[in-house]
Amino acid sequence: MTIPPWFERLDYEESVVRGELAALREKAAVLEERLARLTITRETLASLTGDGCGGAVGGAVHSVPDPPMVPGPASGVGPAGGEPAPPPGPLDLEVARERILVLLAGAHQALKVQDIGEAIGEHPERVETTRSRLKKLAKEGLVAEVSPAWFAITPAAPEHVGDGGEVPGTT
Repeated sequence: MTIPPWFERLDYEESVVRGELAALREKAAVLEERLARLTITRETLASLTGDGCGGAVGGAVHSVPDPPMVPGPASGVGPAGGEPAPPPGPLDLEVARERILVLLAGAHQALKVQDIGEAIGEHPERVETTRSRLKKLAKEGLVAEVSPAWFAITPAAPEHVGDGGEVPGTT
């Protein structure tokens, strides 16, 4: 018995749709990661400016409303905009490096080690770990120690942050 041509066509269409669906799921995962980074940046800037809601930064009130909540992937993994920030604790090296670079790139000024550690979610008792990570980033030329315990992003470093690309030295 042979398979009629319309079943072959259905098989082909199913495979095309499955491929498109896989591509959309991958794109959704990338967008969720970007949203998580934007949320971290907003919370960091809000904490630095003393604004609890994150609606005003530097005196300018943002009139852009928050987008509606979109459910995450079926796995249930992924950040949600309404979830509270995780409690401070030891951070993975790559996570800490990325958060430090994003924070300093958005700050446009030098920040104290203690403030950087608090803003990236590192436990206050781990200030020396944060200092060590900042010194390492300074050796790589991504940040500069402008005075003892004060660090700022270097002028060339912001192009490496925030576009989803690799941060040098993290691979």
